[in-house]
Formats: sequence, C-alpha cells, structure tokens
Amino acid sequence: MDLIRPKWMDDEPVWWQGARFQVKGRAEETGGMLGLAEADFWAGMGPPLHVHHREDEAFYILEGQIRFQRGDEDFVGGPGDFVFAPREVPHRFKVLEGGARALVLMTPAGLEHMFLEGGIRAASAPPPEHYDMGQVAELASKYGWDIIGPAL
Repeated sequence: MDLIRPKWMDDEPVWWQGARFQVKGRAEETGGMLGLAEADFWAGMGPPLHVHHREDEAFYILEGQIRFQRGDEDFVGGPGDFVFAPREVPHRFKVLEGGARALVLMTPAGLEHMFLEGGIRAASAPPPEHYDMGQVAELASKYGWDIIGPAL
C-alpha cells in the first residue's frame, strides 16, 4: 500500500448536493482506516438530523462558520475548530452566511465513496444549491446511516 498519493492522482472533485467535494483519502489507500474529503459548502447547506452506525465523522473547519447540533449540544464552529460526531450520536449542521470550507474525516473509511457515487463531476457547471433528500435517503441506507429528523 502506498502511504502517500501524489497530488496529480487526486480524485476529480464532485458536486455533492450543490457543494464541491474532493476526496483526499480513500479506504483503498488507508487500509480501510479513514476517509478524508475537502468540502466547500454553500451558505444554508446542511443535512437532516442523522446517525451513523458504521463510522465516526469529524470536521476541521478551514473557513466560515457552521452551526452544529450533536446530541443535546448546539454550537457554532469556525476556522481552526475541530468538531467530532461519534457514531450512534445524532447530529446535523447548517453552514452559516458566506459558506464554509472544511476537511471531513470519516473513520473507518467508506463513507467517502458516497460522495463520489452520489456526486456529479465538478468539471461540469455547479448544480443548484439544493439538498436532494430523495437521493440522500437512498444513499443513507446503502452507506449505513439513518435520517431521523429534519435539517436545521
């Protein structure tokens, strides 16, 4: 297994629910230990309340602000903040005004493939800034998480 993937081998970015995602680390490269994506989120974007059964999810915020609900907590994270959402703990987020950019870490790996499977090649024009709940619900069951409530 190669430990370092040259930049020229990066997966092509995809539009996932109107946001630009670029997978930086995949299960195939990490022995299944972790997946990593860089995401450029649009203002207002946010998934419904959901719970992961297979993986923990974490966000390292690079730019902008994101409101998170994790279990009973409600807080805003900004540049330099690390937000951890363990499996089996319900969570959701909403990107605040101006949009945000973050690294999204998934451990163990696998969920990064959902962004690739459900995404549209970013070489195309950006799709509308819209969260397609039908598509997300389909992919959720395949990738081991459940939608349990509305978005923020």
